[in-house]
Amino acid sequence: MIDREAPVRIYSEILANTLGAKVAKGRLVRVAPDGFFEVLLEASGKNYTTLLPIQSTVIMAVEAEEETTAAIQVER
Repeated sequence: MIDREAPVRIYSEILANTLGAKVAKGRLVRVAPDGFFEVLLEASGKNYTTLLPIQSTVIMAVEAEEETTAAIQVER
């Protein structure tokens, strides 16, 4: 689970087209109900509020999850 304001890596074709890099660092602010990730994107030493479409964006936590020995229950 990625917590609010957690540091994340952001993978997006939009970033590749606008910033010239497919991967950026940032912080997840929220998942907007209208289909966007709201993130604080780190670029050129500054933070920018950015809305990226969920369909074409991957958000990955910077810190790996702790390993657990118990089986993970997934509700389907």
